[in-house]
Amino acid sequence: MTLFEYLAVSFSLVFSFSAMRLVSGLPYALDPDRRYYVHILHIFLILFATAGLFWTFWSVRDVQWNWMLFLSALAGPSLLYFLACTLVPDSPSTVTSWRNHFYEMRKRYFLGICGWALLASINATTHVGLPLFHPLRLPHLLLLILGIVGFATDNPRVHGLITIVGLLLGVVVSVVFYLPGSFAA
Repeated sequence: MTLFEYLAVSFSLVFSFSAMRLVSGLPYALDPDRRYYVHILHIFLILFATAGLFWTFWSVRDVQWNWMLFLSALAGPSLLYFLACTLVPDSPSTVTSWRNHFYEMRKRYFLGICGWALLASINATTHVGLPLFHPLRLPHLLLLILGIVGFATDNPRVHGLITIVGLLLGVVVSVVFYLPGSFAA
């Protein structure tokens, strides 16, 4: 077993916790009497991000690992778990309105998005040596901007737009950077 394979166990566990938290909350979030489309789409966005981040961890298989690199790499999945816990509380059955829940926790959630964007940019530099002006920096910047706007406003139309832009950003990044034969391959 290589060091990467050993460390990947910890990343995989945290990714699994995030995915399970989100999936276990879906039946409650989809309840017709309580659902809020922006909240539901953010659940799917973070599920998609969990799969995408898991996929990108292969790119750090050749890193010369040390304690600090491990901690900074583990922080990404941990932030996803934080976002999952923010979207889906411990007792989702007690949430009477997912719309109210979304706006009550939105500042924590979008602050987590900002942290994740910054961490992704830092880790891209420290783990794989991504140049400062690489095209992959643009999604990091856009995600940071979406996080700042989401944190700063409670306007439902703006949050609907943030959600759609976030989903489109996820799809574009997946196609451009992560598919075989893509820009980054």
